[in-house]
Amino acid sequence: MINEIKKELFKNKDEKYQKFSSSLLPNINNVLGVRFPILKKLAKKISKSDYELFFKENDDEFLELTLLEAMVLGFIGEDFNYIKNHLKKFIKKINCWSVCDTLCSNLKTVKEHKNETKDFIENYFNSKKEYELRFCYVILLNYFIESDFDYVIEKIEFFNNELYYAKMAAAWCLSYCFMYDFNKTLEVIKNKKIHPWVLKKGILKARESYKLLNEQKEILKTLAF
Repeated sequence: MINEIKKELFKNKDEKYQKFSSSLLPNINNVLGVRFPILKKLAKKISKSDYELFFKENDDEFLELTLLEAMVLGFIGEDFNYIKNHLKKFIKKINCWSVCDTLCSNLKTVKEHKNETKDFIENYFNSKKEYELRFCYVILLNYFIESDFDYVIEKIEFFNNELYYAKMAAAWCLSYCFMYDFNKTLEVIKNKKIHPWVLKKGILKARESYKLLNEQKEILKTLAF
C-alpha cells in the first residue's frame, strides 16, 4: 500500500512548491512538494480504505507521508480511545510546525471529547520537547478558547520554555484570547505573570489581527511590560 501512495505523491510533486515549503521548514530535508489540497484528497481516500495498514507501513520517508498520517487521523471515524492511543505514537515523531499544526487542525473529534482531551494533553504541558509543547497550545487555540477560556489562560500562565516553536504557539494562543475576549485578556495579563517573550509576541500578533478594533490595538500599543 505504501508504495502506491508514494507513487501518487511523486506524480503530484511540484518543484516550485517544494522549494517554497522547504524554505519555511528549517532542518526538514525530505519535502517532496505536494500541495495540501492534493494531500487532503488522498488522506480522505486512505481513511476510507485500510488506514491501519497505512499506519503500519508508513516509514515517513517524505514529510508528506507524515502529513498524510496526521490528516487521516482526523478523517477516520474511530472512537476517541483509538485516536488517543495512536496519538501517543504519532506525537513522538512530530518534527516541525507544519506536521504539528496539520494534526491539531484536523482532530475534529476533540470537539466532542473536551474533558478526555484535557486529560490526555495534561502531561504534555510538562514536556521539555518543542513540538510536544506546541501540540498542547495549538490544540488549545483550536478548540478551547471559546469553551474553556480560563483553562487556556491558566496554561498560558503556566508556560515556561525557551524553545522557539513552543513559545510561538503559546503567543499565538494568547493573541487568540485577545480576539475572543479583549477586556478579560487585558485584565488577566496585568494581574498574572506571563512569560515575557510570549506576552510581547502575543500582543504583537493580536495587534496584527483584523479582528481587533483600532482602539483596542492602540491600547495594546501603549502597554509597557
